[in-house]
Amino acid sequence: MSPAPSVLLLHGVQSSHTTWWQAAADLGELGWRVTALDLPGHGGRSLAGTAAAWIEDLAADVLAQCDQGPYDLVVGHSLGAVVALAAAGREPSLGRGVLIEDPPALGEGGVDVMVVADEIERDVAAAHRDPAARLNAVLAENPRWSRRDAEQSVANCLSLEAASVVRALRASHWDLPALVEACRLPLHLLAAPPATSTLIGADRDALLRLLPADRVTVVESGHGIHRDRPALWLHTVLGFAATLPV
Repeated sequence: MSPAPSVLLLHGVQSSHTTWWQAAADLGELGWRVTALDLPGHGGRSLAGTAAAWIEDLAADVLAQCDQGPYDLVVGHSLGAVVALAAAGREPSLGRGVLIEDPPALGEGGVDVMVVADEIERDVAAAHRDPAARLNAVLAENPRWSRRDAEQSVANCLSLEAASVVRALRASHWDLPALVEACRLPLHLLAAPPATSTLIGADRDALLRLLPADRVTVVESGHGIHRDRPALWLHTVLGFAATLPV
């Protein structure tokens, strides 16, 4: 009997492993072994290390936790996509392939981490001030999300080590095209359209040049494709996994 395929799931900033509940359930029913980690500062975990080396520290933490690897597939959403690339760049034996879901671009015309940090502070403050009101706001902002997704988003705000994460984010920088070029594993990009994506500006153009057309999937969705369009997310993940060398 062939061993069950395995996947490592890495969440984005201001989230936790719970964001993958639907994906983990679906993949598990299809026979996959699923590992979903909490990054430092998230899900009640403490954030250590230096803000200036945040991405490197997160990648090192992921590699230290991966006692059930190597994985058939490594999937990262948003910040988790950046960490997945950094971890795979340091340790190519981490998996057979990497799927990055709507990674944030910091190049020309890209995401402003200062603005994102301010938004996180506002969201966390709102969740602590009035969790029910914040839940209603999340549902209104994300009409495709299930109520469970919205409830977990609020819970993740409440468990976030917000001051440390925001400080680290404001001090961070990553070069997304360079991380993609340095990744020696097969790579697939799953992205939202520019209007709702964090993969915007010059870095989006660069990634579309670096990756062949059959390694790019654009889905009509918000930033969190696994929550907005879980069936299309699963279809893309399984389709990419089927192309990986044994």
